[in-house]
Amino acid sequence: MIRSLFVICPTLLIAVLTLYGVGEGEPRADFRYVNPSEIHTLDPVRMSWTQDFRVALNIWEGLTVWHPRTTEPIGGAAEFPPHVSADGLTYTFAIREDARWSNGDSVTAEDFVRGWRRAMEPGTAADYAFLFTDHIAGAEDYVTFRRQAVSTSMSPDELDQHAAMLDSRFGDVGIDAINDRVLVIRLNNPCPYFLDLTAFPAFLPCHQSIELLRERYGNLPTNSRALVVYDTQWTKPDYHRNGYPGLITNGAYRLADWKFKRRARLEVNPFFREADTIACRTIDMVVYDNISAALMAYEAGDVDFLPAMNVPYDHELARLSRTGERPDFHICVVLATYFLNFNCTMPVVGGRPNPFTERAVRRAFSLVVDKDRIVNLVLGRGDRAAYSFVPPDAIPGYDPPTGLANDTDAARSMLAEAGYPSGKDFPTVGILHTQTDERVCQVLARMWEETLGVRVELRSKETKTFAEDKADHRFLIARGNWYGDYSDPTTFLDCLASGNGNNDSGYANPEYDALLAEAAAATDPADRFALLRRAEAIILNDVPILPILHYAEPIAIKPYVKGLYPNARLWFPFRYVRIER
Repeated sequence: MIRSLFVICPTLLIAVLTLYGVGEGEPRADFRYVNPSEIHTLDPVRMSWTQDFRVALNIWEGLTVWHPRTTEPIGGAAEFPPHVSADGLTYTFAIREDARWSNGDSVTAEDFVRGWRRAMEPGTAADYAFLFTDHIAGAEDYVTFRRQAVSTSMSPDELDQHAAMLDSRFGDVGIDAINDRVLVIRLNNPCPYFLDLTAFPAFLPCHQSIELLRERYGNLPTNSRALVVYDTQWTKPDYHRNGYPGLITNGAYRLADWKFKRRARLEVNPFFREADTIACRTIDMVVYDNISAALMAYEAGDVDFLPAMNVPYDHELARLSRTGERPDFHICVVLATYFLNFNCTMPVVGGRPNPFTERAVRRAFSLVVDKDRIVNLVLGRGDRAAYSFVPPDAIPGYDPPTGLANDTDAARSMLAEAGYPSGKDFPTVGILHTQTDERVCQVLARMWEETLGVRVELRSKETKTFAEDKADHRFLIARGNWYGDYSDPTTFLDCLASGNGNNDSGYANPEYDALLAEAAAATDPADRFALLRRAEAIILNDVPILPILHYAEPIAIKPYVKGLYPNARLWFPFRYVRIER
């Protein structure tokens, strides 16, 4: 049993349970689960972490939502299916008459316009703005118009003139609220996975109360730099500046309390159309400093669900699951890839020259890595060695190409040809990573040092600093991972398009971008996948990223928890959960 892996110290257990919510003088939540880290943000248009998505998609509801078992799109705040024009370019959604915000207001088409516009506006847009500019008619032109303005120093008169044009220019974007209940979306090209996108957090609606927290320059709807900006505290449930009522959401739950780095409490939204059928009335998302403490709390019965178990002994957890000794442990084959980012864009990093701007160097480092050894001997969880970015057998009809295999002789020759024989004069290589990556990064360091003769340093950072350093390209090599947001190869491949907000390597290849654009315009599904396969072959040969493995994630669900289904996206709608002790 799992207790054989560690001895539970009673004193430590009491301390852990006390620190994270036991004995606080309030009833235990009906259901408690552990988030792998603190929430980074609850702003739907700015989030990019799975644990944030998990909270957001329980307190908000998009036009569509994902089925709890299959993760296929189904009806959400809009009736399903929408009407789609014969050419696949126009979607007409009917907002449900009984869709309600957590304060009782009706959810309207204009709420979706507000939310989607925030996803595009400079000042609020983030990594997923491309989902709008790539797909929605007129969005790219509007964003270009706005970016040109905010990059220019404008006089007060020029700012007035620009602000006066905002709504008319946005009127050319294909997001139209015909009335309170009808939303019409016009696309640039047919998008076979568009109903998958409308369930994604960036496409969530936004309640009109947020306008109480908009920064304004005089009477203008922007600040003095022409940016649309809101008080960042707007996602707090108890924030009341300028008469703001606190966060209002439209999902099955509402955010009732949020104690930073400790827990967030969700309560049923009393105005949700099926509120009376929801068994778990309160949910606690608790945060632990390390996952071993979380596992200890799970074993003690203080938490009911662990959506991640990335501990040094997770291979043993996987074994217990495979043998049936712990039927409450599950291995999820996830639509996700673990990889390394090479810094392709900065010639100097931290005062050191960056040789990874050269393709040959990246290829040499890639050829050294024995991925089968990592997944079988180092991890042993059931992960699959990755020779593609898109996981194989994950997206029906798409067969990804195969990248570079392990070849140490070719790696040495390639590095010598690049000017670094036996690693001579090669700068010290830093690997930016988080604590959970330590085992893999140690093995990678040894492989490169022993085969190429280079010196490698491990740079472990806590998640927030790690994310900041990675986004600002303060690394030579950085750990990366990507969880698919929708069922299409582009959920992975778009990440490496020039200028994409998730392109942490800074990779830019016009041929690759052109193939993605050609695929976006393709109407034949087979032709489209063929173009995407050619695009993926380019990145597997250029190696801006080095795929290591496709995840098999161990999770734990107490036997008395029903209605919670392991799935490839690790997305769990709690409205279906019930406790049967």
